[in-house]
Amino acid sequence: MPVQLTNAALFVLPSDLEGMSLALLDAMGSGICVLTTDTPENREAIADAGFTFKRGDVQDLQRMLTMLLNDDDLRQTTGRLAQERVRQHYLWDDVAKEIEAHYLELMQASAEIKAAPHAVKVRSKTA
Repeated sequence: MPVQLTNAALFVLPSDLEGMSLALLDAMGSGICVLTTDTPENREAIADAGFTFKRGDVQDLQRMLTMLLNDDDLRQTTGRLAQERVRQHYLWDDVAKEIEAHYLELMQASAEIKAAPHAVKVRSKTA
């Protein structure tokens, strides 16, 4: 667990400019309850294992912070869910194996096309 997260009650990611946040995944992997802006990337990362607030809505952020900081059990339960989500979907060894499988599949398809170029029909976007 990163030292910055050792005593964290909650991890908050208020950014609406970044894509998939490694800091968010680190917090989730450490079993910390997370609260993020409702960007598509953040919603995909947390799924049902974290919380979001409306981008740019200070009152919604305040409401969510108050709710989460007043409910230790909810934070702990959600932190465990977040940790499990990272284990299931974002471990680097698994991600690397999945990417490798996709590349191998593409290489195989490319080799087949080179071996039999006349068998491949290209469709025009205007057709």
